[in-house]
Amino acid sequence: MGRLYLYTVFHLNLAFSLIPEDDYSGIIENSYWPILELAEEGIPLGMEASAHTLKEIERRDRSFIKKLQELWDKGMCEFIGSGHSQLIMPLVPADVNRWNLEIGNKHYREFFCKTPKIALVNEQTFSKGLVELFKGAGYSAIIMDWNNCYRYNHYPKRFLYYPQLATGITDRIGLLWNHSIAFQKFQRCVYGELTTKEYLEFLLSHHHTTEERAFVVYGNDAEVFGYRPGEGTFRKGESRRVKELLRELASLKETTIVTPSFVMKHFTGHPLAYHSIELESPETPLVCKKQEKYNPVRWAVSGRDNTHINAVCYRVYHNLKTLEGRAGEETLHPLKRALCELWGSDFRTNTIDEKFLYFRDLMGWLKHTTEKLLEENSPGPATEASPEDACHVNPHQPSCEPMGAPFVMVKVASTVTRRDNLLQVKTPSVDAEFIENKGLALRSAVFSRVSSTPLVGTLPHGYYEDIQFGADFFSAHLIHIAGDGTKTTDLCRVSPQVEENKRFLNISAEIPMNIGTLRKDYRVWKEEPRIDVTYRLRVKGLTASSLRLGIFTFIPEGFRKDSLWYETVNGGLFPERFYLAGRKVLHGEPVNYRVSARSCLGATEGWIRIGDRDKYVEIFTDKAELYSVPMVHYEETGGNFFFRIYHSVGETDETAWWIWRGINRISFTLRAFKTGG
Repeated sequence: MGRLYLYTVFHLNLAFSLIPEDDYSGIIENSYWPILELAEEGIPLGMEASAHTLKEIERRDRSFIKKLQELWDKGMCEFIGSGHSQLIMPLVPADVNRWNLEIGNKHYREFFCKTPKIALVNEQTFSKGLVELFKGAGYSAIIMDWNNCYRYNHYPKRFLYYPQLATGITDRIGLLWNHSIAFQKFQRCVYGELTTKEYLEFLLSHHHTTEERAFVVYGNDAEVFGYRPGEGTFRKGESRRVKELLRELASLKETTIVTPSFVMKHFTGHPLAYHSIELESPETPLVCKKQEKYNPVRWAVSGRDNTHINAVCYRVYHNLKTLEGRAGEETLHPLKRALCELWGSDFRTNTIDEKFLYFRDLMGWLKHTTEKLLEENSPGPATEASPEDACHVNPHQPSCEPMGAPFVMVKVASTVTRRDNLLQVKTPSVDAEFIENKGLALRSAVFSRVSSTPLVGTLPHGYYEDIQFGADFFSAHLIHIAGDGTKTTDLCRVSPQVEENKRFLNISAEIPMNIGTLRKDYRVWKEEPRIDVTYRLRVKGLTASSLRLGIFTFIPEGFRKDSLWYETVNGGLFPERFYLAGRKVLHGEPVNYRVSARSCLGATEGWIRIGDRDKYVEIFTDKAELYSVPMVHYEETGGNFFFRIYHSVGETDETAWWIWRGINRISFTLRAFKTGG
């Protein structure tokens, strides 16, 4: 007879956005202790917590930590790791992810005299580049949601019941499956929304009469049993129900409850186990758990003004990276730990006031401290360089001379002409056209040293035969969609100003809009295949909505469809490349009337590249100036393709609660390169 090995991973998280500190002790007593008591009864369970949560538990109940250590040492339960803070790794720079895992391990050793070997991926949000980070931190396996990995990768369905190997960029790591439907079914049964009979029918549908299999019973929040986040009410009967349900599962003749590590070891050598598979896809480069409304956009540019929160985190991160060569690790360690905490996911969703105020106070202290340390550890006066020379220190940074600054007129090999609503600018490296009656949208950009065909620009109405694409598709414009569906763009007539200096031409215009006033500036460079565009948006009270800019439409004639790809870094050490032939990628499409986007890229180094076998275009933005995330739209139609990149600085979902007043500025640098050049 086949056997179904059941395992659990109860996620302990006192940083939960809706939980006030006053309720921590009650949660430990009503939600956490009953799980440990089950393990002590002889039902092996998995428990995961960040080091931050363990510290909060220890402050209130040291006996819990002691009992957890004792049961783990005896093999009666297993502790699963995650890091110091629950942060969304694909949205965070690789260095911060590395710090978070290292600091977490340091504290795990302090608590347990050892570190866990299996990690629960935070919020079940995974990118390919994380594999090397987990391996580098000493983990041998990760736990990740099956449902959304399987959706676009279509492994053999029986892979669900066996550990596999998740493929990274240069390495692989053991993989144990979580299952969104399974943990939601368990919750519903505990809540009384599903009968025990119905639940057991679901669970035993995964049993096979002749095969040994493993299946996850639960892999989600522990706080939701015996407590209601947001309501602040305790429900003692639910913890009893969790115990009763797991005892019943333990008594079934078809099942055995085991720890996650048991599953990893037991199926070594099984023909359906440990196959190398990819979890991500072009459609979902950042794989998440549960239904589509629950996606990485919520932590990126939705929530409680995540755009500005994340921008400040990037500023502090840059400060710390600069200080690494000037201050000792003894000084920097607590600052890195604070930044890891501040990048926590729970400050970015339905955050209650006390936690948001704590975030603001800690961020203010950290920002001030790092800036003061930079002053104290300055390398000293250097030879003064001109602003133009300074612009070339970092090849990724846009020019640092402020847009709109006075220009010195010089005679160079560049021309500016106007005809039929077009402003044409030609330099030795760039031939660009801007549409004057469409807010200076970019009509075409030819980077002559890379390609004689435009790579980016506008596709006019009628370009595609398919009526689905029966519109004009512009570039370098702005699209705002309010909560009620009202759409605003900057596609109106403008009177641009053109100025010139020895390195570039500057084209600028001020555009009145319903949501505020936009100043748009371009720089068309002379000796580089490069265009910069800066948006300076002044608003009086912009509330939670969808706001996308840095929009670039790629010209099909400029690229080879059969080798087309996009590439960026999503929280890891290396770029992740996704090939697009035959795919349909709709990151920016709404899920429903409340959730304005389906997915995004982390682009944690600030850039995304689009290319084929011959060439690529790189789009760079400084996330410390104003945070944004790229979204890919790719579809094939009638033998052709539509390919566009959006950069979002604001989206809506059930967590969105933000309002902007004043000026927000963001710049994008567009460059073209030959492959290998």
